[in-house]
Amino acid sequence: MALLALPLRAGTADDELARGLAALEVNDVVAAMTAFTAALEAEPTHAEAAYERGRLLLRIGEPLNAIADFTTAILGNPGNGRAYARRGEAKLVLKDADGARADFDRAIEAAPGDFEVFVVRATFRMKSGDLAGAIADLKAAKAIADPKTAETIATMLQKIEQ
Repeated sequence: MALLALPLRAGTADDELARGLAALEVNDVVAAMTAFTAALEAEPTHAEAAYERGRLLLRIGEPLNAIADFTTAILGNPGNGRAYARRGEAKLVLKDADGARADFDRAIEAAPGDFEVFVVRATFRMKSGDLAGAIADLKAAKAIADPKTAETIATMLQKIEQ
């Protein structure tokens, strides 16, 4: 008796997101991209899948597509400061410093308790010559970071303030 092949059914958006995150754990970018795309096909407004795919798109040099995904992530979760910060980074790649600056500021407004958004803006400020602003952001990041990260930030501050 022959077995009938049943079509594979894609998982839910959350299943695909989990699959993508697992693929990232083992640095399988292709599988992660495939899974995040499947999640967004299942649920086009899935904020976390859009954020994760945006990160990958930025990493592989597709800033315009990354901006679209980060915007989807922001629309789905306006409190995701990291999505604003990463969108700002994508805008920097496209030489849109004003748009990037606005997104870095929005990142902090959206997530004032997330040290990473302060570090991202500090990096931008350093590169643009605003040393005082960078120091202020790093001090703010250090104040809210976990102890190990706060130590790393303190070392950065010491180097900058010398």
